[in-house]
Amino acid sequence: MSHLDPEQEIERLFVAVPLPDMLLEYMKNESARVSSVLNFARWTHFQDFHITLQFLGDTPREHIPALYEALRKVAQSSKGFQLKLGEWGTFGLPDSPRVLWTGVSGELEPLKELQNKVVSATRPLGYTPEMRTYNPHLTVARKYRGKDPFTLEQLENIRMESQPPGQLLPDKGWTVDAFVVYATRMHAIPMYEMTEKFTFF
Repeated sequence: MSHLDPEQEIERLFVAVPLPDMLLEYMKNESARVSSVLNFARWTHFQDFHITLQFLGDTPREHIPALYEALRKVAQSSKGFQLKLGEWGTFGLPDSPRVLWTGVSGELEPLKELQNKVVSATRPLGYTPEMRTYNPHLTVARKYRGKDPFTLEQLENIRMESQPPGQLLPDKGWTVDAFVVYATRMHAIPMYEMTEKFTFF
């Protein structure tokens, strides 16, 4: 499987855990409800939701086969684990956040171990890991533009509307049995295109 653009000499890549279709649909509906009330500059297209493992950045095409081989070895040494979507939160100033996100819960230690193995596998190829602590999440929106200060209480009230009591989080989790490499297609909708999938053995 390969969906690389043959005319591109450089691909802007990252490694991520994809979401199953049922949770993409759930996030589509939740995002639509929140975006009808809260003003953010950019909202993530529902097909672009993912959990980043490592941002790789601009990668010359000739380097991609070696990258895929290193990631294939990571998949071969990995086993499936369970995740669920978690609570929502923000990065940045509490009343004017730069990122609105959804967290994940479940078997987080295997997720962090997978992220560490990906970073370790790509480091010898020249990819530099981020220095900050790994914080798995799904980016929902960027750059708050509302006139009134943002509050998590308001966010929760919006999400609770038409929801049964205690049902802010979806009941179903999923088994992570693979990760993928995405290429960024600027100005395309959706913006991320899967170029390769690595299934666990």
